[in-house]
Amino acid sequence: MSPKKKIGPKTIKLIDKTLEAIVDQWYLSVSDYYITAEKKAENPGLEGPEELKRFHDEAGHRIKFNKGELDFTYGLAVEADADGCRLEASINNKVPNFNYNELVRRLSAYYESARTQPLEAFKKLKKVRHCDVFSLPDDLRNSISLEVREGKADILRLSFGILDEHLDEIIADPPNLMDLIHRYCVAPLRRIYAEVYRTRK
Repeated sequence: MSPKKKIGPKTIKLIDKTLEAIVDQWYLSVSDYYITAEKKAENPGLEGPEELKRFHDEAGHRIKFNKGELDFTYGLAVEADADGCRLEASINNKVPNFNYNELVRRLSAYYESARTQPLEAFKKLKKVRHCDVFSLPDDLRNSISLEVREGKADILRLSFGILDEHLDEIIADPPNLMDLIHRYCVAPLRRIYAEVYRTRK
């Protein structure tokens, strides 16, 4: 399902700033457990490479984990073209023998139920469902792409179409917009990736 009207650059910029804030908040919430650029600057004698990094650029917003066996990057981006506006959540994965089929299966099972659940926190939108804001195809595999790169991290992307009907009301409430994107687009991918990671042989 495509947006009924073109989503303007101001709205896209607001969504992009929300994605930036999500990555920054995530980084700060876990930075105590990793060597970071800030810690190395404060303590020049701290040995070891940076284990946690964040990036904000034209490609989007990313947080990279590289500690022990952990070697992956989560990304968020908003894109717009003639076909509409999309929010993309991604994982750059270097973990060998990762079961992508199981990841897709679990994501499909989650969104099969979650997509029809009503939004939380938006008082004026009590009857609006997640699928009325972020569209996904009936077959989630049509919204997932996997780029396997020899010698580099594989990239798995999950793309949500952004629908415009209720968007003005949603972006008018930045804290709840941030919470909505985190809960619906980020947290499930993060949780399910971790679950599948733990089941690998």
